[in-house]
Amino acid sequence: MADVLTPSQWAVALTRWLALGFTWLLLGMFLLPTSKLYQQGLIVFLWLPGLLALFTAPAVRRAWDALLLSLFALSVLWAGLSISWGGAEDRYKELLYICLAVNSVVALAALNSRLLWQVLLGCTVLGGILVWWSLFYFYVLQNQPLASRVVGTGLLNHTILASHVVGVMGLVVLFMRSWLSPCLQRWLWMVACLGCLVFLLMSRSKGPALALVVCLALSGLWMASRRAWMAGCMVFLIALLGAWLLPEQFLRGGLSYRPQLLEQAWMLWSTNPWQGLGVGTDYQLHIVELGINFEHAHNLYMHLALQLGVVGLLLWLALQAAVAWSAWSARDSVPGQVLCALCCFSMVALLTDGIGPWVKPREEWFTVWLPIFLGFALAADRKLRLNMRDAGGQDLAVSRDK
Repeated sequence: MADVLTPSQWAVALTRWLALGFTWLLLGMFLLPTSKLYQQGLIVFLWLPGLLALFTAPAVRRAWDALLLSLFALSVLWAGLSISWGGAEDRYKELLYICLAVNSVVALAALNSRLLWQVLLGCTVLGGILVWWSLFYFYVLQNQPLASRVVGTGLLNHTILASHVVGVMGLVVLFMRSWLSPCLQRWLWMVACLGCLVFLLMSRSKGPALALVVCLALSGLWMASRRAWMAGCMVFLIALLGAWLLPEQFLRGGLSYRPQLLEQAWMLWSTNPWQGLGVGTDYQLHIVELGINFEHAHNLYMHLALQLGVVGLLLWLALQAAVAWSAWSARDSVPGQVLCALCCFSMVALLTDGIGPWVKPREEWFTVWLPIFLGFALAADRKLRLNMRDAGGQDLAVSRDK
């Protein structure tokens, strides 16, 4: 195919192919019946064109940010090494999946950065509409009582993890609404955001709800506007008022045994603090009050400490910090503000759940990996702009468009 098309036509074809794959990544969980089909689609529509772009498009090879790439490579390397001293060997392929996904997002950003962010916005708006269908399907078509915790359609059949996905989508729509056409700015973003909010409330998932409140309350830090601070304070006060007036709804289930899980995880971690158990190693945390065992710590960072030790945890925190700094450095742009919001939401939400990052494509990718993918994309756009300036080319930066 590359022999038939001119270089510019080939680049356009790869860009459209990658955009389709990015759409599949973002919306596939709402629509597809099996995770196998979802992953097969990612191979064909996202990872394959990403590899082709890496080897045929010089701009893709120039777009990698050295710091992010180094931290990511060290994290992957340590995770791979950990398998040799106790992890599950089938996790090697999952490390490969993540490498392929990162490469594909960088490729799309290098070929057409603005298109990447437009696809992200379009998919999250559509996702917000699909959330309304999830609510209708669950409570009306399935005739579930309103007291039941809602789940999504397709692969979003886990209440807490589905609320992570929905929370991410709502935040993207909220912070990117200025990129919508004027007529859609008036109402469509509100419909999508309201659907995500209703889903979060009906899921009764305290972790994602707390992450949303913290994110909105702190949004004035990166929005740098009085309106953002006022809106954040209002959200915080409404949350406090709701917890005071309706404690049985807002504080349902207490802390869900998270402190006990952390205590048990800490005791297990102290037996092997530096190396960890290895990626994919099974472990059990016994909760005496319930008389049952849990398979993970319900805290991404504690889970990482258990499986990868202090070294692996520090590498992951360094990667997250580098992405957060990239977002903060671009906070005067819409993509930078979106990434700041997602970093904040993810870091808080993952304090109460998450078994990633080294897992196959699933719900956790939206809170664990999507911010890092977008961090790579933002850094790629910045690096290409600097290269173009050095070469005397025209500045085509999308991150300054509002």
